[in-house]
Amino acid sequence: MKVGLLTLELRLPAVASLKEKRSILRGLIADIEHRGPAFAAAEVADLDAHDRATIRIAHLSNDPRYTDAALRRVQAALEDGRGYLVEEAKLEIL
Repeated sequence: MKVGLLTLELRLPAVASLKEKRSILRGLIADIEHRGPAFAAAEVADLDAHDRATIRIAHLSNDPRYTDAALRRVQAALEDGRGYLVEEAKLEIL
């Protein structure tokens, strides 16, 4: 089994509170996890900052090329997000 990890550092320029941030991230993470059982996502850093977030998306597969392609599709879909900007993305296959 291969695990792919996509780490996204997000900036939330219009967010003024942690409650607004959680609302945006809850929807974003739900969208990712609805892509199928091979995906999981969670906020992993910047938990107390209302204007930025770091999320990590995991994908599990037997084929590392499929995992890479699946995570790149997710990254492309998330580039045009509502309420956030992707500042940095890091993809790794373990």
